[in-house]
Amino acid sequence: MRAFTIAAIIAVLAVPANAQNIPILGGDGGRGKLGKKSDEQIAAEQQQKKNEDNAYKDALKKIPNHPVKPADPWGTMR
Repeated sequence: MRAFTIAAIIAVLAVPANAQNIPILGGDGGRGKLGKKSDEQIAAEQQQKKNEDNAYKDALKKIPNHPVKPADPWGTMR
């Protein structure tokens, strides 16, 4: 019984572990049909990425470009 336990522990530790998309019991790891995406999914992802890029650029335009002078807390004491 002890040899069986040791062999089981060694077998479990010898199997490589992947952090993501682990196919369990013959599953596809959540990738869908053979890991391929439909044209509609690809188009939706591209549109979403484009929208995110535009929102990022708009947010950057709202940031003022003028340099900010460093604060001098002792400025009036000198």
